[in-house]
Amino acid sequence: MRVTGVVVEYNPMHNGHLYHLEQSRASTSADAVVAVMSGHFLQRGEPALVNKWARTKMALQQGVDLVLELPAAYSAQSASLFAYGSIAVLDRLGVVDTVCFGSESGDIRPLQALSNILVEEPPLFKTFLREELQKGHSYPRAASDALARFAALDPAIDSELAQKPNNMLGLEYLAALKKLNSSIEPATITRIAAGYNQETITHPSIASATAIRKATFETGIETAENLLPAVSYRVLQEEFAAGRGPLSWENYRQALFTLLHRATPDGLREYVGVDEGLEHRLLEAALRAATVHELITLTKTKRYTWTKIQRALTSVLLGLTRREQKELSVADGPPYIRVLGFTGRGQAVLRAASSRASVPILTKLPKEKPKMLEFDLRASRLYAQGYSARQPGAELWDITRPVQIENW
Repeated sequence: MRVTGVVVEYNPMHNGHLYHLEQSRASTSADAVVAVMSGHFLQRGEPALVNKWARTKMALQQGVDLVLELPAAYSAQSASLFAYGSIAVLDRLGVVDTVCFGSESGDIRPLQALSNILVEEPPLFKTFLREELQKGHSYPRAASDALARFAALDPAIDSELAQKPNNMLGLEYLAALKKLNSSIEPATITRIAAGYNQETITHPSIASATAIRKATFETGIETAENLLPAVSYRVLQEEFAAGRGPLSWENYRQALFTLLHRATPDGLREYVGVDEGLEHRLLEAALRAATVHELITLTKTKRYTWTKIQRALTSVLLGLTRREQKELSVADGPPYIRVLGFTGRGQAVLRAASSRASVPILTKLPKEKPKMLEFDLRASRLYAQGYSARQPGAELWDITRPVQIENW
């Protein structure tokens, strides 16, 4: 059986995601597709529109065969840590042959050349990175510009590839494969119709998840119906009707502002992502802001991007300090693989992986839980506090909800 891996968030799963899934399966001649999916808090540092079980349902009913959860210790972190955790899950499953990601490039060879620079970090690249940071740029912008400058010195490398967001995330996947010395072969397909962070809808059937969420909050999910597969649209309607979405940072406003108003600069600085003076800007903004959106707007600068602030706020909400992150040993990779759901083909993948995985595969929670898994459970409990309607037992759903099985 040939198995392809994809790294997803499906927030929500839209027509562009469905295209990526179908093309990934076809281009790699896969018999089964395994998705590593962020849980309740996402790479851009925000809560998911709907919970991980709803998004798992979308995935399984539209072609994914096995959904694995990316631990929360990786999901709302920098691109490099997010990519490392995701690729490590696929690698440790032991049966994944290829990993396929979307990019603006659509060609794996030049991306491989660029990723070597990220892995090797030549002295001149580090010099360029320091110079870009000294200009006051955010780290992602500085890294992208430094990479482009270094690549421009080699006529065999297309330096412009370093300036595209999907390319940059793809480079981190490739770097993670190298760091893990993984046997998984990388592949890429071209992203179509909508840019990664594009907020406007310019195509009749394909838009970014960002644009779809924006439309959902401003005018209702009905305005995004043409951009979603029927399954995704139905699942979202069901979740919204039950008071389990749409969730945004505003659902956690009271909890977040309580934490900020209680904090001191020294205490706030203990959280992952709160650095370079960000603690002072957050505390000052909290005194003037009435919403989380206003809080981020007042805090934002050229160096402190919207995404960086959101990730920092996620750390504050989840209580993730630098000390705890060190105790979680994120550099060692996830010590388990958590299964959220599977199809018949996915079950066959799990059977094959049972004798080849390098870490335990969890279909139910063990009595003795690794610290990283305990942190996942904390993230789920806190996420449940954002539902607009009371959901009895929601804080225990990680324990009481069985793995989802779709037979088709």
